[in-house]
Amino acid sequence: MKIFKWILLGVLPVTLMGCGTKSLLVKSSEMMTVNNIEADGHKLMVMKPDEKSQVRFVSHKQSDFKGAPSIDDDNIVLNVAAAFTLDTESMDVCGDHVVAGERIKGYDDVTATGHMLILDNKVTIKSNSFLEESIEAAVKGKGFLFQQCLIMENGKGIVERIPKAIRDRKAHIIYRAACVMSDGSFAIVQGDEPMCCGEFIDALVSLGANQALYLDMGSWAWGWVRENGKPTKELSEHFFNTRYQSNWLQVVY
Repeated sequence: MKIFKWILLGVLPVTLMGCGTKSLLVKSSEMMTVNNIEADGHKLMVMKPDEKSQVRFVSHKQSDFKGAPSIDDDNIVLNVAAAFTLDTESMDVCGDHVVAGERIKGYDDVTATGHMLILDNKVTIKSNSFLEESIEAAVKGKGFLFQQCLIMENGKGIVERIPKAIRDRKAHIIYRAACVMSDGSFAIVQGDEPMCCGEFIDALVSLGANQALYLDMGSWAWGWVRENGKPTKELSEHFFNTRYQSNWLQVVY
C-alpha cells in the first residue's frame, strides 16, 4: 500500500528536494519532444521522452485510490491512460500487471495480446507469449509492466487485434499507441486527426514503428503532455469516465 501512495503522490527523488518550482518547470519541459508530422497521408502527434526522463506505469487497488494524477503536478511530463479499465464500479485493470516490482492481479481479457515491460528505464514491447518471463523480470528488477492489444509486431500491423467493438465503429476516432521505433527509441503516438483503426496502424508502419501497443481511449482517453516550455497540452476531452481511469503510463522528471 505504501508503494501506491508513493506513486500516486509523485514524491520527488531526494536529489530534487529543495528545487524551486521555476527550475523544476524548466528542467521538466526539456524531458519531452513533441512533433506533429504526416505519415501515410495522416497527421500524427509523436511524443518522445528524453533519455534523462523516467518512464513508469502507475496503477492502484481500488481501496488505495486517493485520486488520479494531477495535471498540476509539475513532476509529470506526460500522463495517458494505459490498460483497459473493466468498469466504473470496480476500476479493475486489464491483465496482471506490475507496479514498482509488485505484481497485481487483473481481470482476464482476450484482447490483451501484448505487454510493455519497463526495466531499468528501458521500454520493451513484446507478445504475451513472453508474459510470465517479463512479469518475473519486472518483479525481480522492481520494474513496471502492463498488458494491452499488441497492434504491431516486428514492423507488421495487425488491425484485428484492436477489439471488434472499436473496429466496427463507423465514425472515425482518435487513436493512441505506445511504440518502440525501429531505432529502439520509445514514443507515444496519437492521431492528430480522427481516422479509422486501419489507417492509424498504416501510419505507424510508415512512421517506422517496430512494436506498438494500443492504449486505452474512448471515454478513458484524457491525458496531458508538457513540452519545450509550452503550456500543458490536454490530449483529449475530459469525459465523464475520466474520473474512473484506473491506471496510467507516465513520463516523469
